[in-house]
Amino acid sequence: MSRLFGAPELAASGDGRLELFVFDIEGELWHIWQTAWSNGWSGWSLQGALEGASWPATVASSGDGRLELFASADTVAHQWQTAWSNGWSDWTTLGAPPEVIPGLGFYAPAVAPNADGRLELLVANGALWRLEQTAWSNGWSQWLPHGAPPGGLLVVGPVEAARSADGRVVVFVVDNDGSLWKVEQTAANGSWSDWGYFGSVDGGLADRPALARSADGRLELFVRGNDGALWHRWQEQVDPSASWSEWVSEGTAGGGLLDHPVVAASADGRLELFMTGVDGNVWHRWQTAASNGWSPWTSEGSAGGGFTDAAPGLGRSGDGRLELFVVGRDGALWHKWQTAASNGWSAWASHGHP
Repeated sequence: MSRLFGAPELAASGDGRLELFVFDIEGELWHIWQTAWSNGWSGWSLQGALEGASWPATVASSGDGRLELFASADTVAHQWQTAWSNGWSDWTTLGAPPEVIPGLGFYAPAVAPNADGRLELLVANGALWRLEQTAWSNGWSQWLPHGAPPGGLLVVGPVEAARSADGRVVVFVVDNDGSLWKVEQTAANGSWSDWGYFGSVDGGLADRPALARSADGRLELFVRGNDGALWHRWQEQVDPSASWSEWVSEGTAGGGLLDHPVVAASADGRLELFMTGVDGNVWHRWQTAASNGWSPWTSEGSAGGGFTDAAPGLGRSGDGRLELFVVGRDGALWHKWQTAASNGWSAWASHGHP
C-alpha cells in the first residue's frame, strides 16, 4: 500500500473529464480520472516512478486538447496523452536549464498557454528559464534565459504563470529576499519584458503565488506571507496597462496558513480560494459576487487524521461543479465536491491508497 504525499494536481481532458495526479512518499506518481463526464472515478493507476522527483506534478492542456504532464526530477520529465482524452506516452526528458548555483535545482514547472495555443513552461533555479512549444501541440525549444532580478537577487520559489485578458502570458516568482517579481509578454505570442518589481510585505512572501482571472478579466494575485497570512493584489482595470492595487492582507485562519493557495472559478464566475491550515483543516474564501468582494474564512473541516501541510488540488467538472482533493495524514486521498454548481459542498469521501 502506497502512502500519498504532497499536493494533488488536476486538469480536464478534452472531453471534460477530470484527471488527477499525486505522488507517494517513494516518488512514484499515481493517477485517477473521472470515468464519466462529471461523475465517477477510476481506481489507481501507476503513472511511473521518477527518481529524484519532487511534488507536485504539473498538468496542462495542449492546443488540441491533449493533456501534457510535467514533473521536476533533476530534469523536467514529460509525458503526454497520445490521443485526445486517452492513452499516455512513456516518460521523456526535456532536460534541465543550466545551473546558476550548483545543486540548487528547481521546483515543478509553471505552464501557461500562449494566445495561439502553444504552451510556455517556466522554472526558476536562481534565474528564470523558459521552454516554449515551437509548433501548436508539438515540439519544444531549447532553454531560453530570462536571467535574474537586478541587485544580485535569486528567484528560488515555484513559478506561477497565467494568461491575461489580452492574451499575454504573465509570470510571477518570489526571490530569496521574500519579494515578488514579474516578467510578461509585451504582446500576445510576442517578446518578453525585463524584470518588474512587484513588492513585498512585512516578514516577506513565501512559496508559489496563485494567479486567477476574475469574471471581468482582471487578474487577481495571491501569495502566502511568512506571517502565515494570505496577501492579495489585483488589477484595478482590465486594461493591461492599468495599475495594480497595493498589497492587502486577507488575514489568516487555522493557526496559520501553509503552502500555496489554489483558486478556481465557480460556474457563476465567482472565484473560490482554498488553503491548508496548521490545524489540518482546509480553509475557504470566495467572492461574494463575480469580480467583487470576498467572504470571511470558512473551514471545510478535515479527514484522515487531519490534512498534511501541502496545498489542496482543485478542478472544475464539466457540469461546472468544483471538486476539491487533499492528502490526509493517513496517506489517503480525500475528496469533497460542490453538490450543485456554485453552491453547497458534500462531506469528505476517501479514495484510499494506491
